[in-house]
Amino acid sequence: MKITILGLPGSGKSTLAKKISKQENIPYINIDGFWHEGGGGYNSRTTPDPEKTHAYVQEKVLESIKQDSWVSDGFYPLIQVDVSEQAGTIIFLDISLWKRLINHVKRIFTGSKSEMTLWGNIAFFFEMIKMGSSGTARVYKFLENYKEKVVILKSRKESNEYIRKLN
Repeated sequence: MKITILGLPGSGKSTLAKKISKQENIPYINIDGFWHEGGGGYNSRTTPDPEKTHAYVQEKVLESIKQDSWVSDGFYPLIQVDVSEQAGTIIFLDISLWKRLINHVKRIFTGSKSEMTLWGNIAFFFEMIKMGSSGTARVYKFLENYKEKVVILKSRKESNEYIRKLN
């Protein structure tokens, strides 16, 4: 089983990936984790050495997807083709902007985004709004090449139903 989960910030990619990883007992490839390990900020503009960070992410992801089974999350154009080619299933969490913004606010208060400063979180919030529908359109355009293995989920309920059906 090789699954990659795509979606815009706050869509629930990591939450779904961790649930699948735990339920199916397969490795979780945390691409955001590699980004931060490699010195990345909350985007390329806040990253001191983007080229070095991109190279680190690429190396770690290419190494990780050699495994027999895995679930990954994130939409990194730099490496997404390689991940998607290896994946048997590509899940796109097409979640509305207002739900994603609420999810981001919840993450701030639960501490899962505590590595960002208050101003970093506020800036990220506005970046999510700016990304809006153009980000969704970019993902759908990317998915055109993989139609046979794409699953689109539009709510937490659909995500939970998907997990339930895996067994």
